[in-house]
Amino acid sequence: MAGIELRSVSKTFVMTGTRALAGVDLSLRPGQIHALVGENGAGKSTLARILCGFETADSGQLLVDGRPLTFGSHRDAERAGIGFVPQYGMLAEGLTVAENLALGHEPRRCGFLYDRRRGRAQAAQLCQQYGFSLHVDAPVASLAAAKKREAEILRAVARASRLLVLDEPTAVLSEAESHHLFDLLRQLQDRGLAILYISHRVKEILALADNLTVLRDGRVHGTRPMAGLDECSLAELIVDSSACLTLPTANATTGPSAVVLELTDLVVRGRGADSLDGLNLTVRSGEVVGVTALGSNGLETLEAVVSGRLAPDSGSVRLAGRLLASWPPERLRSGLLAYIPSRREELGLCLAATVSDNILSKAVHGISAAAYAWGAEPVRLAGRLLQAGSIRARLHSPVASLSGGNRQRLVTTRELDLDTPCLLAANPAQGLDSAAREQLLLRIQARRDAGAAVLLLSADLEDLAAIADRAFVLYRGQMRPVDPAQLADGTGTLARLLTGGA
Repeated sequence: MAGIELRSVSKTFVMTGTRALAGVDLSLRPGQIHALVGENGAGKSTLARILCGFETADSGQLLVDGRPLTFGSHRDAERAGIGFVPQYGMLAEGLTVAENLALGHEPRRCGFLYDRRRGRAQAAQLCQQYGFSLHVDAPVASLAAAKKREAEILRAVARASRLLVLDEPTAVLSEAESHHLFDLLRQLQDRGLAILYISHRVKEILALADNLTVLRDGRVHGTRPMAGLDECSLAELIVDSSACLTLPTANATTGPSAVVLELTDLVVRGRGADSLDGLNLTVRSGEVVGVTALGSNGLETLEAVVSGRLAPDSGSVRLAGRLLASWPPERLRSGLLAYIPSRREELGLCLAATVSDNILSKAVHGISAAAYAWGAEPVRLAGRLLQAGSIRARLHSPVASLSGGNRQRLVTTRELDLDTPCLLAANPAQGLDSAAREQLLLRIQARRDAGAAVLLLSADLEDLAAIADRAFVLYRGQMRPVDPAQLADGTGTLARLLTGGA
C-alpha cells in the first residue's frame, strides 16, 4: 500500500525509564495532511524522530510503500524521501544558509570539492521556488529566530519526496509567516506529498489537517477525520478535559501604579528589520504590556535589550529606578527581573544539567550551604516546583530528556516563582498544549495582580488579546499603540490599524 506506516512501535528511554511510545500504529497517505496531537510529553516528538531516523524503535515496524525499512540514521530517512522540521533548531550556526541547505547533499566539483557557486545557486533557486526571502550568504548565527525556522523548513522541503514531518513549526513564526507556510504545505499536498503536522495550536490544525491522531501517554487514543470538530471539541480531545476557558483580561484589583520598567529613546542600529529607532515604552506595577510585530521584526532585539544581553547604541533602559546595566547580574536575575526567554534551550536551560539543578538555579541563593549540602531542602523545593508546574520529570534526569512542553513548563515555573518587580516573558506559551497555555496565562495574570510589571513579547496575537492591559506593535523600529481586543482578529486587522485603514 502506498504511503508510510508505523505498526506496533514502542520506545523506552533506558536512562530515565520513560516509556515514550507503546504499540503505536500510524498510517500516512500521499496527498493528505495528518495532524498528530496530544498533551506535553505524550510521545509526539519521539514518534517524529523515529520516523525521521533520529531514534530507533525498540519494537515494531516502519513500512514505506508496504516495504519494511530500518533507518540507521536521518540520512537513511532522507534517502527514503522523508524531510524533517524538528522542534529544536538543528542548523549549523557557523555555516551560511546556502551551506546548511546543501549539508549532506553538497554539489561537488572534481569529485570531492564542495562547489560553492553551485551551492549558492541551488539555495537561491529553492528560495525563489518556495517563496522564502532568505539571504543565502548570511551566516545562520546572524539570523533572527523566524528566519532560522524558515531555513529549517526550506531544507526539509528540499529533502521530502514522500513525507514531510513538521514538529511545532510555527512556534516562533508570526501569523503572516505561518500563513505563508500553510500555503506552501497545501501546494505540497496537491503534489501528492504526505505531511505529518505536530502542533498544539488548535486553529492551525482545523485549517490544515485532513485527519487526526491523538496520543496519550505514548498510546494512540484514536484516529479520525477532522470533519465535525471545532476549537473546543479538538482542544478537549488533546487534553482530555474542558479546555475552553475564558481568561479575565482587566485588572480589577489595584490597576497600574508606579513605573517599574522604562525605555527612553532606544536606538539599536545595524540589525536590518530588527533595528530599533527611538523607541519609548513604560511598564507600570500591576499591568501587562504586550508587544507584537508584523513579521516579528524587532521583537528579538527588544527582548535582548530589556534582558540586558544587548546594549543599545543610544537611549536608556531603567529598571526599578536605576539604569539596567548598573544592576549586578546576580541581583538582576534573582531579585529584579524574571525572564522567560524565547530561545529556552540556549538562554533558559542547561541541557546537560539535571531537572533539579535547572529548576533551582534561581533559588540557590536562598538556601544555606549546610541545607544545600544536606540535600533535603533542595529536594523539597524542587519537588514543590515540579508539582506546581505539572512537570512530568524525575529530579535527577537530564533536562535534555524532557519533551519540549515540559522544558517550557520548567522555565516558566522557575521564573514565575520568583517574587520580582518585573517579568519579561517572550513567547512564553510556545510548545504548550492548550490547557498548559491557559494555566500559564493565568499565572502571568496572578503576577500582575500581585503588583509585578509584566512585559509580554509575543508573535502570537492571541496571547496579547487574552491578557494584555495595553498593547503595542513594533513597526519600523517604533512603538504604535493598538487595542488588545482587536488583536484576536489577526494580522489583517493589525495591518489596517498600522496603515490607517478602517
